[in-house]
Amino acid sequence: MTPQSPAPGRYHTSTLTRFRAGACGDVGTLYGRLQMVDSVLTGADVKRMIQGAAGWVALHREALNLINVYPVPDGDTGANLGRTLAAASEAMADVAADASAREIATSAASAALLGGRGSSGVIGAQWLRGFAAGLSEDGDASLTAAFASAAEAARNAVTEPRDGTMISVAADTATAVQDADTDLLAQLQRAVEAAYESVEHTPEQNPVLKDAGVVDAGARGLEFMLRGMAGALAGEPIPDVPAELGAIDPGWLARRLDDGGEFDGFCTELVVANVQDIDGLREVLSGDDETVMLAPDGEDLRIHLHTTEPADAYAAADEAGLIRVFRAVDMRMQAARTHESESDAAVVAVVQGSGFVRVFTELGAAAIVSGGAADNPSVEMLFSAAESVKGEDVIILPNNHNVTPAAERAGELAAEANEPQRVHVIHNDSQAEGVAALAAVIGGIPAEDVVAEMQDALQAVRIGRVTHAARTLEGDVPITEGQPFAMLDGEIAGAGESIDEVALSLASQMADSLSGASLFTAYVGEDVSEERADALAEAIEESTGLEVDLIEGGQPHYPWLLALE
Repeated sequence: MTPQSPAPGRYHTSTLTRFRAGACGDVGTLYGRLQMVDSVLTGADVKRMIQGAAGWVALHREALNLINVYPVPDGDTGANLGRTLAAASEAMADVAADASAREIATSAASAALLGGRGSSGVIGAQWLRGFAAGLSEDGDASLTAAFASAAEAARNAVTEPRDGTMISVAADTATAVQDADTDLLAQLQRAVEAAYESVEHTPEQNPVLKDAGVVDAGARGLEFMLRGMAGALAGEPIPDVPAELGAIDPGWLARRLDDGGEFDGFCTELVVANVQDIDGLREVLSGDDETVMLAPDGEDLRIHLHTTEPADAYAAADEAGLIRVFRAVDMRMQAARTHESESDAAVVAVVQGSGFVRVFTELGAAAIVSGGAADNPSVEMLFSAAESVKGEDVIILPNNHNVTPAAERAGELAAEANEPQRVHVIHNDSQAEGVAALAAVIGGIPAEDVVAEMQDALQAVRIGRVTHAARTLEGDVPITEGQPFAMLDGEIAGAGESIDEVALSLASQMADSLSGASLFTAYVGEDVSEERADALAEAIEESTGLEVDLIEGGQPHYPWLLALE
């Protein structure tokens, strides 16, 4: 391949060198000793470096997925790190053209942290954040402080740092850069060489990797980030063909899938704003889980952990601050769909409230995305969730009509990007409906039949909601701002002076309208006490003669959600 010329007037070349190929095949071609004409690192330089890193990881996305074994072989390291760097690269378009190197890097790191996915994404984003913090304010081209700061930030993101991972590669590159010339390209070249050597050593540091016959995928991803940064700054184009990185030993994988208790849980990610006690939240979330990562960025705190109780993580984060993003993916389902034949449709549910998180995960949802009333998830969040569950058929439960358009667009994107994946969107308008739909699912039947079963279940249930009016409404049932009122199947069904009185009246209407009904399910909102819930349940049973099943929903905005079937 013929290298592109560096930026005119900024660099001149003496020779081309080829890094040791090893597992990376022929991808190591880079400019060798490039002498700096200008000793200032500009914002434009950093833009090219970030774009190069994103391009290299994107090229090797699937290859990295195939060697992903630690901490669990869920086949998503390439996807997670790639999405993280894509967010960083895209964010730079909004930064002023004359921004400094540090300003550009800081903007990219913040976007990476918000868009980061998985442990590799969080560590990669923190590495970028530290790299940005270590850049000189005046653009001094030496990267010694930047690499040292990056290594420290990556290590601090992890509760229990482990060797043989991105953490050790970051540390080794920081040490290597200290001994390199002050020339920028010489430092980057030395960093890539050190990263390659460190990656090759990861199986000796982590027995899991040695048994599986691979190097650490995240570590290799960090090496590719550095190759992309160095190559882009030198004017070297991204290769056309990805390197062959090998694959996991099939025998090891079969044993791991059979034995692995580490799959019994959810890969859980949150972005929480305004957390005052980060150490306290870390302690609550950690427990016996060594994979907990907390990465602060301004008012936001990015969290990644593996847990069997994602609802508890949601509740702890909700108490500590304001949840901006919540996402949980069933790791056993994910691993099975990555490495085995799995025909059942995977369900992605949009959920608000820790109680509803628990209900949907217990019913078998493969992924949970936070969102709902007044907090609609983005197309990207839903697309990412559909992609992560890796099913050929994915069913999205929006659980709110305002979420449906984003779900449909996410389905279109997922189908285009992951052919032959098919995405089906259920048109439902509440979490209570979503529970009824998911509870009706029977495993082992085609996706089209699952969708039909869900739609039939929606026809057989009536949904009532009670809340406070956000504004004054004129109509058949006049409502003043702040007044409690009820809705039945999307239509205003009454108003009153007390939330619980309105809920009781609504329950009576629902019972009268559906003959043959036998059970009310009352989902209790976040501000309703146990005593109030018990009192209303008794009142409904006395008034309607129907049994009431109380479930903690924890949903905001609606103190009561009632389902009758």
